[in-house]
Amino acid sequence: MFLIIIGGGKVGYYLAKTLANLKHKITVIEANKEICMNIANTTNNLDISVINGDGTSINYLIDADIEYADGLISVTGKDQDNLVACQIAKRKFNIKKTIARVNNPKNIRIFERLGVDSAVSSTSSIVDIIEREVFISGLKYLTSVGNISINEIKIMPDFHSVGRKIKDLGVSEDSIIISIIRNNDVIIPTGSTIINAKDEIIAVSKKGNETKLEKILGKI
Repeated sequence: MFLIIIGGGKVGYYLAKTLANLKHKITVIEANKEICMNIANTTNNLDISVINGDGTSINYLIDADIEYADGLISVTGKDQDNLVACQIAKRKFNIKKTIARVNNPKNIRIFERLGVDSAVSSTSSIVDIIEREVFISGLKYLTSVGNISINEIKIMPDFHSVGRKIKDLGVSEDSIIISIIRNNDVIIPTGSTIINAKDEIIAVSKKGNETKLEKILGKI
């Protein structure tokens, strides 16, 4: 996935390195030239681009190829800048998912009311949102209980599971398909149930196995 991160401080740097190591393509926009140079010098083996500029400027967002981005994450130390960057991404460029760091937790509800998809005050929560909900292609995180996560995946026509029986897919013991929503009907599947295009599958997995489940059902 191609993600734009606004802010290259400690939080932005950590996110950029973490997500790049998870094979996401990252562009960081940071106003401080020295910070930009530090990121570039310490991450040259990762797929991270760095732009020295104002992340709330439309021109710099265009320079970052925002029209091709899958999501924007704004983690500067100023709540107002994070809000503006997310609003521009959403309203001007129709970015599907925006995530903002909120330095003052009292602002979380305001951010959400103003259209920010996820407003969080914890860095670890941002990573969790990215990996569980937004950027696992086709797989949507619903909730979790202990070390178990419940996920939804919509089966597209080009997924290799289409037309195959569940028992032939090789679903591991760490994942269970618990229901299929098909034409507004809920199906409790068996091993002989055939997967159809446009099925919405609800599955339970041990945390960390979500990508494996997507590979089994999807097109990766």
